[in-house]
Amino acid sequence: MALRGHSAADCVRIYLTVARKWPFFGAKLFLAKPITPSSLGSTFMWLAIHEDGLSILEYNSMRLIVSYVYKSLMTFGGYQDDFMVVINNAHSKDKPTEKLIFAMAKPKILEITLLIASYINNFYQQKAVHHLSAPALLSAQTQGFQARVMGSQPLLASSRPTKGPTLL
Repeated sequence: MALRGHSAADCVRIYLTVARKWPFFGAKLFLAKPITPSSLGSTFMWLAIHEDGLSILEYNSMRLIVSYVYKSLMTFGGYQDDFMVVINNAHSKDKPTEKLIFAMAKPKILEITLLIASYINNFYQQKAVHHLSAPALLSAQTQGFQARVMGSQPLLASSRPTKGPTLL
């Protein structure tokens, strides 16, 4: 009712302005049902995958229950017919790790696993590039170009740290 009299373009602009203010705007949402006994309960919820990490939202209200940064994920991926994520709770002495298992459609398990892996890989690539100096970047680019000219594949300049999360 508040938009009555506005053009369609104005309505879209107003809607997008409001939507962008939601903290999970741009996140990919996955419907999931917790399997493991936990404080999450047993009703459906949303797993929000975004550039900062994984967040669990209430199903009806979409209010935040808990968020985990990618650095706290020890492992994640398909586990039997479900999706599992193991969280490192370094701040908790009585429970240093937490295993969360969610029932999801099989194609969604693959999608969420690949999306999380993509965000983590992107984070480490940005971090590696950020730490390289301009001469080191130029040298790496030149070596890669020379290898392609000679017909071989360049080796990866930096391998992924072993302390990062692993796919199942």
